[in-house]
Amino acid sequence: MKTATGAGMTGTTERNRSESGNVSIPVIEEEMQVGKRAVETGGVRVETSINERPVEETVTLREENVTVNRRPVDRAVSDADLSAIKEGDLTVTERAEQAVVAKEARVVEEVVIGKEVGERTETISDTVRRTEVDVEKLSGDEMKNRSNSAG
Repeated sequence: MKTATGAGMTGTTERNRSESGNVSIPVIEEEMQVGKRAVETGGVRVETSINERPVEETVTLREENVTVNRRPVDRAVSDADLSAIKEGDLTVTERAEQAVVAKEARVVEEVVIGKEVGERTETISDTVRRTEVDVEKLSGDEMKNRSNSAG
């Protein structure tokens, strides 16, 4: 430590001196300021996937089948029979129903994601420092003893 002397004053720490010889000791005090900052504290991740499942439904389908039967006949020829005796083709078409699948997508549920904002009060504790100055009046003998031990 440096020793300050002069104008009849001795000390263990050098201090600010004015032109009049006075010594000033700064009293320093810390103050605490509490601020805020935003931090990420968590969240959710929503993942969607497509699941398939088999389904069944029963449906009745109509179907036509052409049948050809020959049977023996024994009768006299009519005028209608004679007019039908021409060459040609006869086509009979078979028809059937087939199952047709149509799919329609429908919205059946919604998942809503939002945020709720709340506030809380928190007490912040810390320590701050302050320079304390104690002044002690010394007698003349005590001043001499200090000068001898310092010098």
